[in-house]
Amino acid sequence: EIGFKEMIGSTLVSEFWNFDALFQPQFHAARDWSDTYRIKALKASLPPQKIVQAIKNIHEKKWKYKWNQEKAKQIILIPQGTAISSETLTKEREGKFFAIARTYRPDVVDAKHLSEFNQVEGIVIGKELNFTNLLHILKMFAIKIANAKPGEVRFRPSYFPFTEPSVEMDIKHEKLGWIEIGGAGIFRKEVTEPLTGIKDKDLRVLAWGLGIDRLAMLNLKINDIRELFSSDIKFLRQRM
Repeated sequence: EIGFKEMIGSTLVSEFWNFDALFQPQFHAARDWSDTYRIKALKASLPPQKIVQAIKNIHEKKWKYKWNQEKAKQIILIPQGTAISSETLTKEREGKFFAIARTYRPDVVDAKHLSEFNQVEGIVIGKELNFTNLLHILKMFAIKIANAKPGEVRFRPSYFPFTEPSVEMDIKHEKLGWIEIGGAGIFRKEVTEPLTGIKDKDLRVLAWGLGIDRLAMLNLKINDIRELFSSDIKFLRQRM
């Protein structure tokens, strides 16, 4: 309805696009084996040397460590749709983009969590953008997709290495209470400048990654996220 173009990603991505390009240092705890599924036997090709060098420089200058190109080549199952957005920034300088990504994390499975889930990723690239614009888009998702009422949506300050300021959005579930739907923020200049090659303080990128399965829980009034993947066809047909 508001003119987004689709980004296409892959199930397998490199740590370069998922972590390094998103200003997440190679010593960060989230890059440990317990938080990501790795494909040990494969290595990825990196983008043009100009981009690689720009990422290397920003890491070594800001984080004060020796950046390892071989680690950046490590292939993983995509844990967040933001890996698709980082690659898109090397090609686009303006516009609105989204991706629906199947993502993978070794989470403990329960009523709110799966180790394999769907995420809607989005970025808006342009000038004269601000944090209020971002909150408006997120609230639109909550109302349009999850059928949430305005009073059932809340925002909390958060932290991500690649956005500043950062925020998380919660929606109130009638049985489970407040459910975290996803995170968002404005990409830091340490992300945008190496990828776009543009040093313009007015260029901003609004970014978010929201759990579609959790949005569906609210829309369909489901109390357990695992029911979305039930083998009971009758149940699924009644809900959908």
